[in-house]
Amino acid sequence: MRFLSLLVVLSTVFVSGVLATSVSAESFDTNLTVGSRGSDVTTLQQFLVLKGYLQMPLGVPFGYFGPLTKRALARWQATNGISPAVGYFGPISRAAIASQMAASPVPPVPAPSNPNLSPSIEIDTPSVLGMRINRVMLFRAFPFEARPGDLVTLDGSGFSKTLNKVYFNGGTPVTATSTNGITLDISVPTNLAEGEYSLSVSNVLGSSDNPDIRILVKVTNNPQPGPAIESASIVGDTVTLIGKGFTSLNNLFTTLGDSSGPVSSNGTTLTFRVADLSRYDQIKQFTMGKYQASLWIYVQNEHGINKDPYRLEIII
Repeated sequence: MRFLSLLVVLSTVFVSGVLATSVSAESFDTNLTVGSRGSDVTTLQQFLVLKGYLQMPLGVPFGYFGPLTKRALARWQATNGISPAVGYFGPISRAAIASQMAASPVPPVPAPSNPNLSPSIEIDTPSVLGMRINRVMLFRAFPFEARPGDLVTLDGSGFSKTLNKVYFNGGTPVTATSTNGITLDISVPTNLAEGEYSLSVSNVLGSSDNPDIRILVKVTNNPQPGPAIESASIVGDTVTLIGKGFTSLNNLFTTLGDSSGPVSSNGTTLTFRVADLSRYDQIKQFTMGKYQASLWIYVQNEHGINKDPYRLEIII
């Protein structure tokens, strides 16, 4: 059962970051705004990601200042009392971030530099930061379990404002439109029998079909809600998640890697040790307990996966 093609990105971002050279307060040489490119943009994005203000979409390289970076920067500015908080990276913001970096160094997230992945402009499909607009991609369907006739939301890119065709196992398509190019709301066809269906989206830009990534939805007359994390805490290296929809077979996907096996739960409480995550030892030998970072957490079981990752601040 595959829910999110973006799960792989979580641990890759974190692991690669701490193995690179630390960001220095002297990294910023220029003012930045939408359209800016280069190492200064990468450094700014690294800072915003690890402070929890920015989440880079799947497959999007660092190094281009787009709308998501602007919004993330504006949120950071508002939090830190910088006015106007409009997402322009000028001398005041440069000095403030340099000061924060000097006080608490942040391990960076390296960016693959690929000029072929620069954002393109498409009138019919609005752009997402750094994402190739001329490519239809499907990342996930939520919820995983749904009745015939229920609404399911698809996340991806390259969706059309005018006409998209959504296929269940390649059958008769459902038509849908998108207001933002990255989400589609569709109704599960009422004539579908119970079972798991592989989804794909096509429009004038192409198809999301990818044999290596299957995005599934389970059609059932008795859908169960997937996991939802409501709160989290950490004592020592033990994390306790409070929520609902947990089962006896939960898998964890985090920025420190995955759980070594299923983690059981009583349905509302789930505990695990950070040290048991698959990439903890690899990262800890470099950080040595000196870094504060955001641990992003997904819980997946037979009923689905939490819609958004839960953020927990930890020291590693």
